Amino acid sequence: MQEGVVSPYFLLHPTPYILPPNMRALVILLPAFVAACAVEDVRDRPADTTAAGQPVVTATLVNKGTYGMMASVRWAFSPDRRAVLVVVNAAGVEAEAVPDGFFFGVEDPAFALQVDTVWDVVPAPDWRAVAYSRAFVLHSGEMDSVPQQMWDDVARATAINAAALRAGAFDASAMAYAKGVAQPVLVRVPPDPRAEDAAQVARPRAFPIARGWRIRWTADGNTIALGGNPAMVQDHSPAQGWTALEAATGAIHGSLPANTRLVEPTWVRGPELQLGMPAPNMTSAPPITVRRGELTYFIETTNGVITLRDPAFQTRASIPVGAGV
Repeated sequence: MQEGVVSPYFLLHPTPYILPPNMRALVILLPAFVAACAVEDVRDRPADTTAAGQPVVTATLVNKGTYGMMASVRWAFSPDRRAVLVVVNAAGVEAEAVPDGFFFGVEDPAFALQVDTVWDVVPAPDWRAVAYSRAFVLHSGEMDSVPQQMWDDVARATAINAAALRAGAFDASAMAYAKGVAQPVLVRVPPDPRAEDAAQVARPRAFPIARGWRIRWTADGNTIALGGNPAMVQDHSPAQGWTALEAATGAIHGSLPANTRLVEPTWVRGPELQLGMPAPNMTSAPPITVRRGELTYFIETTNGVITLRDPAFQTRASIPVGAGV
């Protein structure tokens, strides 16, 4: 397999996580150390339980798939700063499109979702749902067309017939014969994670349509906009036109009017990782201000250690949170 592509046999089965209350600090603190999580697996690190009452922080890898030749990190907060979406955007040689990975977390109700191998992802305007497009890349090897068996494999994974997949596919490489396919998926945040139907509400809903190179929402949150196929193979290529997908029913309503207002969050751009290049500075980062009612806290990092500081108490030592940036 070539660097920067995924096999069509990698079939995505994302799993939403209903978080217990003691993990809710994750959503607030994740952006402070997302860069570290992208390069270091800390799942086997024992938890620090030396001080009672300290925040419980769990590190989650944002992207468990390929990083291509380069990858950039971006994240966005909900308006109330109680939800976060973090994306690792990978790219291949000459900026060819490579599937991404993301983490979506909500503080209340406690909910988290990590998915690899997507073309795009965006939260609903109210941040009570997230829509993304599953990514498939089919390589033909030395042949000048994709074998029928590959189309049949993706058809079984997507519940989209092979003919429709062919019609909706786009060129995925300028150096070899490869086709890309997108499938939109919707995941809703359950209102009550303790309810009996919480897992069913949060279950990913994949729509049987081969479209979604780019994903957006309309401002009212009722419609998911599916971006048409790119004109070029580069990762930054825009969508050519938009198709309306009704979020509640899954009905397709054709092209969106040109004056439709599409929304996406305000992204914060993080570090860029390049194959063969030195890693970004991982020992310090600007502080993050967190406000909860009348209280203000600073999340700071020094020499790879994240701390939580309350400026109202000058003599109180900062609370160590854990390793990261």
